[in-house]
Amino acid sequence: MTLPIASSVRIDHPLQGIAWMVAGVFLLSVMDALSKHAVSQMSIPVLIAARSVVVLVLLLPWVLRSGGWSALRTRRPGAHLLRGLLSVCSMLAFFESLRLLPLATVIAICFAAPLFMTLLSVPLIKERVGAHRWGALLAGFVGVSLIIGPQAMDGELGLGAWLALAAAFFYAASMTCVRWLSPTESDLSMLVWQNLTMGLAGTVGLLFVPWDMAPGMWPIIALMAILVLLGQRCTFRAFRLAPVGVVAPYHYSELLWSALFGWLFWQEWPGANVWWGALFVVGAGLYTLWRERARTVVSGS
Repeated sequence: MTLPIASSVRIDHPLQGIAWMVAGVFLLSVMDALSKHAVSQMSIPVLIAARSVVVLVLLLPWVLRSGGWSALRTRRPGAHLLRGLLSVCSMLAFFESLRLLPLATVIAICFAAPLFMTLLSVPLIKERVGAHRWGALLAGFVGVSLIIGPQAMDGELGLGAWLALAAAFFYAASMTCVRWLSPTESDLSMLVWQNLTMGLAGTVGLLFVPWDMAPGMWPIIALMAILVLLGQRCTFRAFRLAPVGVVAPYHYSELLWSALFGWLFWQEWPGANVWWGALFVVGAGLYTLWRERARTVVSGS
């Protein structure tokens, strides 16, 4: 299915978009480290429901200041529902993979998300990806293969790897929807409808799991909510400023943070194959930036 293209003219700012993406990835990396701890203390539906409720409470002053319900009105409820459901699927798969694999391994596998974003941006929002970016995309997939290859061949990853890949795909689809929705929808409406959908999905999940929560978890959940809110704002801004194929590769900086957090808190450290794979992904991202800047200079001359 092809998504409709907005008629308004978009002026892209690649360098600003990349800066916002890097900042957003750092904040979300801290949230991921907290998530790995949280999934060991409670069931995933409880975590999703609790975090979504806190996010919505934090958004309430912004909603009221922006005009209340009028700020959330939309002519595209189906698109918001689709994005919310994609986010739910991504979160379920991601949290469960954190139970099964080390943090850095999960993040390394989720490096497939920027690659999926570039692929999805072509049929869904009709972005043009030239031969050079297709080459960078291929190099990125080679990097992801290097990251997961040795463990997969040894049969060590199993369900956790498939869940991490599924989380990457659903996340990519959700964030591609941000680019699709952004011409007509505000950041506020996207945040509220996404978290409302996730909260409702988590509430339904409470019918099937115990509601137990370890003592002292509410402050951690509140911090997670603040981080995801700030991180999402940064990534939304990135996708408003630059094409998906330009900003998406800069998700690779998450590996550096996850490796650091894994080493500090769980004494984990990625193997050599992860770093070699990351080198390919980083190279693909840097080449994409260079091509984008060269194309901008040529078109402006």
